[in-house]
Amino acid sequence: MSEQTLLERLLTAPNADDLWRLHPYLLAIDGADAVAAREVARLFYCYLSCVTGKLVSKEHSSAAAHLAAGSVGVIALQDVLEALASDRKRAIGNLLSGGLAATLETLGTFQHVKAWEREFASVHDEAVWHLYRLLWELSAETQPELSLERRHALLENLLAAARDPRQQPAARVALVVRLFQFLLAIRLAPLLPALREQGVLQA
Repeated sequence: MSEQTLLERLLTAPNADDLWRLHPYLLAIDGADAVAAREVARLFYCYLSCVTGKLVSKEHSSAAAHLAAGSVGVIALQDVLEALASDRKRAIGNLLSGGLAATLETLGTFQHVKAWEREFASVHDEAVWHLYRLLWELSAETQPELSLERRHALLENLLAAARDPRQQPAARVALVVRLFQFLLAIRLAPLLPALREQGVLQA
């Protein structure tokens, strides 16, 4: 499995199986970066598993399309990884303060999608709760100078569309998936050398 193939699958056609395959390699790496990556991968895995499980059989084929439509994309992935490699703190600051929000332009894609069951809303609400914490921790690491009020305002703006109960469920899925993907890319970036050493990623 190559680095490009693994990351492209996770960030263009995300599925729980690839996160499961990544799991043991993340467990084998020590340090705070690995702990943070494992937590993002765990919550992303749980969300994708729940999303897939909630779909009725006849909708399974469209589930992949929904997830892919909300994905980061290879070009955006390369941009993110290059920005993180050159100036991680600045790149994350830009993403949190508006760059990431600007990428969440998937709502129009789902105007034709049949609404999912109402009970599904709780799945998104729980995921957004976790995303808020993960994004808060990332912001605190890279922007320690921000006040509580400013940090909260940035995250509220970032998560507003994903929290909006008026959004179609499929659109909320796309938004949540994209946020998880960016967080996963950010957390995996410093681990790529260790993953290459393990053999799971080829240089």
